[in-house]
Formats: sequence, C-alpha cells, structure tokens
Amino acid sequence: MRSIFQVYVAASDAHTGRSTSLCLPATPYELLDVLDKCRVKDASELYWEIEEYHSFSELEPFLTGEDELCELNALAQKLSELDERQITSFKGLVNMEVEKLEPFGIPRLIDLAYSTDCCHVVPEAKDDVSLGRFYAENGFVPKIDDLSDELFELLNFQKIGQECRIGEGGVFTSGGYVVQHTELVEAYKDMDLTLIAPEYAVLLEISKGHFNDPTYANDKTVRLPLPAEPAAMDAALTAIGAWGWPETDFRCLDCRIPSLLSHIDGDDNIAHINRLAQKLQTMGDKELAKFKAVLEATQNFSVLGATYVSDTLDEYLFTPQYASPEDMARDFLESSVGSRSMETLLPYVNLYAYGQALMQEQEYALTEYGLISREDEQNLKPMEQNGMEMM
Repeated sequence: MRSIFQVYVAASDAHTGRSTSLCLPATPYELLDVLDKCRVKDASELYWEIEEYHSFSELEPFLTGEDELCELNALAQKLSELDERQITSFKGLVNMEVEKLEPFGIPRLIDLAYSTDCCHVVPEAKDDVSLGRFYAENGFVPKIDDLSDELFELLNFQKIGQECRIGEGGVFTSGGYVVQHTELVEAYKDMDLTLIAPEYAVLLEISKGHFNDPTYANDKTVRLPLPAEPAAMDAALTAIGAWGWPETDFRCLDCRIPSLLSHIDGDDNIAHINRLAQKLQTMGDKELAKFKAVLEATQNFSVLGATYVSDTLDEYLFTPQYASPEDMARDFLESSVGSRSMETLLPYVNLYAYGQALMQEQEYALTEYGLISREDEQNLKPMEQNGMEMM
C-alpha cells in the first residue's frame, strides 16, 4: 500500500514533545498508537499537519488540522487504492468542485474519491485543441462526418474543443480531460470512522509459495487474525491449498504493536507469532503502552525477543508523563528545591541539557511513549546483546 500523506500529529494542548509522525493510510492499530505517543485518550484531542503530500499536493488548500485524523486516513485509504485513470478522474472532480466557488473539506473529498467511475477520462486531451481533434476524429461532431481529409484539417479544433468542454462542464488535468457522466457517490455519510481496537492482536495475510517457484505457487491469499485456534489456522491452509506452514509465506498487515509490523514475516514460526498474539490480546492499555516503550528502548523487535520482553515487563519502570528531557529535569528540580524556588531557578537552567545528563547518568531511555528504566538500575541494551537466551 503506497503512502499518500506524511503527517505530523500532536496533542491539541501542545505539550512539549507529545507528538509523532505518521504515514497515511495507517492501520487501525497505527492510529491507536498515535494516541499513546501523544498521551491523549481520543482522536478528537489531536492536531495534525501534512508534511508531505506526495502525488496530491493540489489538495493542500482543503486539508487542515481542524478535521479529525480518522477522516484524513479514510481519504488516504481510498486514494491509495486508485489506479492512474482513477487518480486523473479524482483530480478532475476536485477541479470541478473548485469551480463551484463553494468551500469544501475532507467529507466532500472522500465522496469524490469514491466517485472516480462517474467520469470519462480522455488522457490524450490536454487542451482545447487536442480535445477538439479527439471529438472530431471519434464521431462526436456529426456535422463533419462527410468531410474530406483536407477539409478536416482546416477545422478550428480549438473552438470545437472549447465549446464541448464548456457545454459538458469538463476540465483539464495533468492526466487528461475529465468529464462527469453520472451522479457522484455519497460515501461519507454512511461511514463509521470511530477509532476502535480490532478484535485481532495480529493480522496476517497468508499465501502459498514459500519456495519461490512460480509453477508451484498460486494467487490465493487469506487473512488470518491472531490469536487463533488450531482449527482456524488449518482452515487458512486449506483456503490457499497448502499442506502445511512450511510451504506458506505471509506478511503482517496490522499488529497491536505497530513497531513489530515489518519484523513479522514468513521467516518466523507461526506458533511463535500466535503465542505473541495471545500475550498482546490479554494486555490492558497501560501495560501495552509500557510494552511498546520497552521495545523501543531495547530495540528488541524479533518475535521471540518481543515475547521475552512481555514476560519481563515487571523488571522495568515506566513514566509516561515524561515526553521530553525538559519534563524530567523540571520534575527533578522541583522535587529537590521546591516549586517556589523553581520559579527563580528556571531562567538560569538549560532544562534540555540537564534532562539529558540525568538520563545518561541514571541509565534512563526516553521513548515516544515515556521514560523507561530498569528496576535493577542496569542498562537497557537489547537482551540478545546481554547474552540472554530466547525461548
């Protein structure tokens, strides 16, 4: 799935450091992960700005952080599914909407993205001259059907194209001429964009063809939500015509720990992934945020490594209210000198540098989810580097 927007997201109350970046479209768990990183409970508490538009820079005037992130993601999701002709159609519909001189935003853009099949696209027509020639050559101007080739070339194709374009309300885009031929789809009004956690902890797409033999593989795929019982896992194998897991390949489509998405693939043992999914399924929101923070701090992203971390979470201290070195420095100073003395001291202290020094001295790691340290005050190196055995 290609990226449509690169987005900067922050808590609306603008607390220092409570922000993150996100590629859209995002999975349900990637969106929920933003809430943890920004320390908010609901998507309505987020503010966003688009940092990169990729192929849709013309949408900039219509996309503002006042709309909810889930709406922007729904638009990005549909745009990511469009082929080249449909993208041209969408851009044409946007141009038509602009010509109406009426304000519109993401809800209308979603409708337009779902309405790309409501248009005809003429890729070779980039101006009135080429449009006029196309219409004349393809029988759309009946009065000239009997003209000789010599007389045909004397036609005013620009005038023909201009009259046709104005008459049918079409527009030019970089991908050609676009004209609407049926009513637009009203998709937005029936959408439920409530951000809720999926029932699965890990979602895999299973396919056949682990041996990379084109004659052996097929184009069948099936989605397998984990954790799953043996019967459901056997049914997935049957659906793709595989006799067992050694002859399958799979990729992770979504995970309750988004940082594990790119680390779960066909090289992993399906039983190990299912066991990790079982652990993720039983975690509460606070424990999950701590788990994500520890994984970031230790960089322990393998399936077995993450499973080990989940079994040893009690060995770590988690302070989610710290979002920057300044937070730690301010808290430490206030506990040392008191709130009244703090007001006098603050103008003379480099809080960022002081916070960094404290973290280095005390073996703390500041993650996007908060501050992590070990109960035993040891370092936070990945378990594999410390010689611990993964079971």
